[in-house]
Amino acid sequence: MNKIFYSILAVFVAVAAAMIFMATRSGTSSVYIPSQLLSEAGDKMRVRVGGRVAESDINYQVEPTIELNFSVRDPGAPNPQQKIIPVTYKGIKPDMFAAGRDVIIDGDFVGGVLVASKLQTQCPSKYEAPSVDKLYPKKQG
Repeated sequence: MNKIFYSILAVFVAVAAAMIFMATRSGTSSVYIPSQLLSEAGDKMRVRVGGRVAESDINYQVEPTIELNFSVRDPGAPNPQQKIIPVTYKGIKPDMFAAGRDVIIDGDFVGGVLVASKLQTQCPSKYEAPSVDKLYPKKQG
């Protein structure tokens, strides 16, 4: 009786471990900057891209569907027009979204276009803790 119980328990643990592994593996994606994505990516792959919103046209429409179209480039790239990727996002535009802003995009890279499922803007200065000197300025004298 104990052998049967331990055998069933071992099978159950193995199946549970395999399910957890598959669930976490399918939810992960590679992180790229636009130039890496263009040089390394294949067609139809799940990716995470960190880039800067290009100065090109930003098109945001709310009818008939909510859709945001823009392009991203490498952050800190010397030539702003170098290595840009068009992005399509069906959802509400984040408050801090603007040209020149750094963004993180999760989505599918299909036919040279990044179809975003999640879009986040980065604003590190807004979330950095103030320095001790700003909180407690030294008194003169």
